[in-house]
Order: sequence, then structure tokens, then C-alpha cells
Amino acid sequence: MKPENERNRGLETDAYRDVQSLAGTRDRLRILQVLSESPHAQSELEERVDVHRTTLRRNLRELQQRDWITERSGKVYELTPGGEIVLSSFADLLRDVESAAKLGSFLSKIPREFPVDVDVLSSGEIAVNGFDVPFAAVNEFTSFIERADRLRLCVPAINPKYTSVLAQRESATNIEILGPEKCFETVVQTETGEFEALQRSETVRMIGIDEYPSYGICIGENRCMIVAYNDESGIHGVLAFDDSVSDIGRWAKERYASFKRPENRTETY
Repeated sequence: MKPENERNRGLETDAYRDVQSLAGTRDRLRILQVLSESPHAQSELEERVDVHRTTLRRNLRELQQRDWITERSGKVYELTPGGEIVLSSFADLLRDVESAAKLGSFLSKIPREFPVDVDVLSSGEIAVNGFDVPFAAVNEFTSFIERADRLRLCVPAINPKYTSVLAQRESATNIEILGPEKCFETVVQTETGEFEALQRSETVRMIGIDEYPSYGICIGENRCMIVAYNDESGIHGVLAFDDSVSDIGRWAKERYASFKRPENRTETY
């Protein structure tokens, strides 16, 4: 009998080959996805998967050899129970890899002082701007502002778009904004009307601080959000948590209080 470590290596090699087979071409994954709906004839698969007949036959043979699909009479193919399990597991793997990639991109823009606990971070809702979704994080940040009944923001920069949203929310939301004086000066120059409306509001307080935050902290009634910025001070990604995630919530509130400490304040608008 082979030693256990050799048997484990054999299993890992088989699993790797299975993943490699499925990930090697989108066509095989697409075939499994189509067959998960219902059995299909080869001609139907050729149309649904949009692949040349020769390529389709080759991929069908590969999937049959692994017992992920089976052929009925008349060249009708259907998913096997094993194929269903593989498809579900591979979908989970893709989601995990996508989430990990987003999290890695987000953390690359966050200082090391951020509490990095993979299990905790993975429980958050993450959005990162990308080629296919250039405003994913921006939209989530805006949505956070629009839904909050009580809002505390500590940010290195204030985009004019957010100023407009804040001005629209001032009558319904108790708002406090911390930021370096430069970000308020920029808003005064670009969004004078909205800034004056925020100044006049009895529910809004804006505080200039001497320290420059390299990330953003947003605290609502029941949620908090950490914001990562790119080199141009634009939002790169956001990571949101419910208050039930106490470690992140506590860290966010402690950091907010640190930025707001009296000796760090320079101006109240």
C-alpha cells in the first residue's frame, strides 16, 4: 500500500487535472451549464455554446471520459450526478477566487494598520472598480450615503457627486464629515451652493482635521464601510460590514475617534 502522503498527492494531482480540464476552456463549462438546464442534442449544444462542431465533439468526449455527462440515443447529452457536483463546486470556486481577487486589490490600497483577518474580511460585502464595472465601488459608496439615517464620514477627499447627495440628504440624515481642510476648500470652489446648504443645515457638521486619512471610514446606524482610494484620491474599492461584525466595527469607531480628537481639529465649517 502506498504511504498516505503519496496517496494524497495522487488525489491532488487528479483534482488539479479535473480543474485544469474545466478551466482550460470556457466551452466545457458552458456545456455543463447548458446541460444543467435540461438534456440537449448535439445540434442544440452547437448553437447554444456557439462553437465549431469539431471543437464541440472534442469537448463532449473529454466530459464523457470524466463521467460528467452521458450520451443518450440520438446524440442527446445530459449531465450526470457527478457532473452536477463538479459544476456546483466549480461555480463556488470561481466565486471564491473572484472574491479573493477583489479583496487583494482592496487591501493593496489600505495601510497595514487595517486589521487583516481573512475570515472576518470575507464576511464583508466588497466592491472594487474594474474594467467591466468601472463604478461598482463608487455606486456602493453613494448607496451607503443615501440609505443612512445617521452618517459619520472621515475621508481624504470629497467628490462633487457626493456633495450633491449629502446636500439632498441633509434634512433626513444627521451627518458629520471629517476631512483635511484641502478637501473642504475644493468643495467650496466647485460646489459652492451645495456646500453652503450643508453649512446652513442644523443636522450637518463639517470638521477640518490636521491629519490626512489614507482611507475612508463611513459609519451608519447599523453598518460601517471602509473605503480604499487610488493614487488620484478617487474611490478604488469599498468593504462594508454589519455591526454584528464587532471587530471591524470597533476598529472603525476607534479610528474615527482618533481622527476627530480635539487636538487634531483645525476648522469647523
